[in-house]
Amino acid sequence: MRIRWLAWGVMMALHFLALWGLPDELAPALAGSVYLPLMPLRALGLPVLSSAQSGGWAGPSVLGWGVVVLVWALIWWGVAALIARVTGARRRAAPSA
Repeated sequence: MRIRWLAWGVMMALHFLALWGLPDELAPALAGSVYLPLMPLRALGLPVLSSAQSGGWAGPSVLGWGVVVLVWALIWWGVAALIARVTGARRRAAPSA
């Protein structure tokens, strides 16, 4: 279970550090990682994007940022669980000498 928490924490930290560092090569993908989870909720009428003009795309609201963090936390938790399962299965299958 500890490796799952460690992997999850590292992946979350790297994702959010990349958002704030925003390398130019990754900008479209990172912007997509923020806006793609919000678009279906916006279509349902939830106020996940702010109404203030930002000179282009509307920025996420407080609810929107909460949704983004929750969605990516769940995604990275699933990846961490998969990593923990694979490494745990490898340890159990390894022959003991």
